[in-house]
Amino acid sequence: MKSPIGILSLSLLTLFSCHSQPPDAGGNRVIFKDSLGHTITSAVLSNATGQVNYEVMDKLSINPEAKELHNEARELGQAGKYEEAIAKLEQAIKIQPAWAYPPYDLAFVYLLKGDFDNALKYYKAADDLSPKGFFTAKTAVYTLEGEKAGKFPKGMYAAYLQIEWAADENKKLEIAQTITEKVPDFAPGWKEMAILADKPAEKLEYINLGLSKNPDLETKGVLLINKAINLNGLGKKEEAKKLLGDLIFSPDVTTGNLELAKFTLKSIVE
Repeated sequence: MKSPIGILSLSLLTLFSCHSQPPDAGGNRVIFKDSLGHTITSAVLSNATGQVNYEVMDKLSINPEAKELHNEARELGQAGKYEEAIAKLEQAIKIQPAWAYPPYDLAFVYLLKGDFDNALKYYKAADDLSPKGFFTAKTAVYTLEGEKAGKFPKGMYAAYLQIEWAADENKKLEIAQTITEKVPDFAPGWKEMAILADKPAEKLEYINLGLSKNPDLETKGVLLINKAINLNGLGKKEEAKKLLGDLIFSPDVTTGNLELAKFTLKSIVE
């Protein structure tokens, strides 16, 4: 069962410190200030890594039995024993109902089985438990709801995940091109095209196409971050900083994009 693994060792930072004073003697300079007076300082960005440990971000005390059941389910899923994996994950959910990881992986097992209704049900459950984002749950919900409504063809999300699983960049690009040609309103496909493109002008074209397709919040954030990177590469540093700063202070920013935006801003100003 292929499923994302949590990235470890992240210290979440407090962004919303409003410093109106000039940089102090210790080098704590103001990097960004929005129209409401919210500021981001160099100190705030100093430990930014762009990584999120989704396993501990909710600060839950995970029941050892639930964790063991979850680990066993992942092994069973990887071995193709989907029904046994489902049973283990259901048990883990009963023991630890507030933990988003078991329903997230349960959704993935159902996706592998081709049961898209149950996949949507449990991706939504994971998203409800972690409304600021849990791995790719928001993109999964966006896509599977689109499939259910007839906006996207059945199996769209399963097809999209083939990009992640492809062995080389050429194969990834081939899949992304096929998706964007056949389903041009699918925003995540343009996000992948932007990431895989070589030329800056092409990247920006794909980014803007993705942003115009009403993307889910996770996809939108990644598109905006990549737009900032490309703008900075074109010498538009201040425009890039504003784009990242506005995203960081957006009430809709996901946890993953918040950390990635901070890390990107840090890289731009260093």
